[in-house]
Amino acid sequence: MKFIETLRALPVSRQIMLAGAVFGVVFAMYFLVRGTMQEPMALLYSGIDPVHAGEIIDELEQGGIRYEIKGESIFIPQSKRDSVRFSLATQGLPRQSVQGYELLEDINGFQITSEMYNATYWRAKEGELTRTILGIPGITSARVHIGAPLRSGFSRSQPAQTASVTLTSASPLTAGQAEAVQFLVALAVSGLDPEEVAVIDPVAGILAGPGIDKVEQPGVVAESQASMLEQKIMNLLDARMGPGNARVSVSIDVNRDRQRTSAVTFDPSSRVIRNRTVSDNSETSRGSTAGLTVASNLPQGEGANGGTPSQNETSNSTETVTYEMNETRTEIETMPGQIQRISIAVLLNEQALGIDLQADGAATQIQRVIQDFEQLITSGAGLDTERGDTLTVELMPFQALPAQDLIAAPGMFEQLMERYFWSGLQVLLLGLVVIVLGLGVVRPLLSPKPRAVEGDAGDTPMLPGTEGAAEAPADPFAYLRDYASERQDETAALLQDWLNEDRNVAVNE
Repeated sequence: MKFIETLRALPVSRQIMLAGAVFGVVFAMYFLVRGTMQEPMALLYSGIDPVHAGEIIDELEQGGIRYEIKGESIFIPQSKRDSVRFSLATQGLPRQSVQGYELLEDINGFQITSEMYNATYWRAKEGELTRTILGIPGITSARVHIGAPLRSGFSRSQPAQTASVTLTSASPLTAGQAEAVQFLVALAVSGLDPEEVAVIDPVAGILAGPGIDKVEQPGVVAESQASMLEQKIMNLLDARMGPGNARVSVSIDVNRDRQRTSAVTFDPSSRVIRNRTVSDNSETSRGSTAGLTVASNLPQGEGANGGTPSQNETSNSTETVTYEMNETRTEIETMPGQIQRISIAVLLNEQALGIDLQADGAATQIQRVIQDFEQLITSGAGLDTERGDTLTVELMPFQALPAQDLIAAPGMFEQLMERYFWSGLQVLLLGLVVIVLGLGVVRPLLSPKPRAVEGDAGDTPMLPGTEGAAEAPADPFAYLRDYASERQDETAALLQDWLNEDRNVAVNE
């Protein structure tokens, strides 16, 4: 009742301010309790097609389940996540964005033609293959296209089938992975050759398919062979030196050019007659041997027909022989990846060999040990000095590695700080806001404000012990009543002093 009377005694402006302050305190307390008692959110689904994500959100709204959407992820309260997943699974949610054989469930054989059924069948086949490819780790998206030929009933030969796979991966696919995708698609489609399946990456280009050489890249070949050779040498050295006392580095230079050489060789000793042709030619010519005189120049002269007749015969013989010899044709094609040179560097821990470096003959002993290791590594790695292979073996003391301390498991206090630090900080800040609003706004508003001083300050009665304080109101009884209500402890002490003084006076008298 006293609190209500105090509120009624306040001016209207202060009542409004008090109501606003109380509302602010209640509002801060509401957020304080809500932030403390609110259940943490957990991931329900992520990366779902927007169409199917809308179906999940509709189910959550119908079930009255609180949810939050952050990007492509849906969050719900942690305690309800598992039960909601099972409930959505019974309804077939979330639906897969790629449809497979379920496309054939709604087909009515009396309503579609054979061409429509075939198109639906191949579409379902492509969907199933896409689902399988998306299950491969690292592949983010995929699309399969099968080139199914439309064979006529009057055709005797069936055209070859082809297929293409377009995919996007988080990391570049190797040649082996691309070949695996080829066989996956080819074995799922009857009569499809794996070489007729093209695997395409929009960023890296064509990974495998028709016209693509299956020879691995020279760099990949060199790295794989160098890794295998390092492991082989390490196995030999660990058996002698012990684990951690040897370091091996292998560098392999491979040929990156592709060459094709053709040569033709004839064997002269294998000569045989293939064809022989003989040609004989004979010519005969006749004439006169008469001398040149004056009579031979006279027409119808007397010696016109004079002279001795002559005859000349010529004979020629030609022989043509054709020989056959053995011919050898050689065609050599050099593919990329051929090893040109191998360089091996081996570093051994001389402390593990147990050789006393201060003893006499230590250098000779070290040299003998190095030669033994060189012979061992040369035989194990199959080095060819004529090809230009090199081997370097060095003995050096290894630096002791600093011991790595195991990371201790976080304690209960650290776990609590990790889980509830931000929520506790939020509670602390809101608590400070509540205290500031309560002590700095509500309490001053509830405290009665002294009235203005009227008249002379010297005529105003002052209570004992209040000299130098604020001037008292004109009504001393109202001032005493307010003073006693506000400062009850001081008032009680003052009355007790007065009673003690009266008691002392009475005793003295």
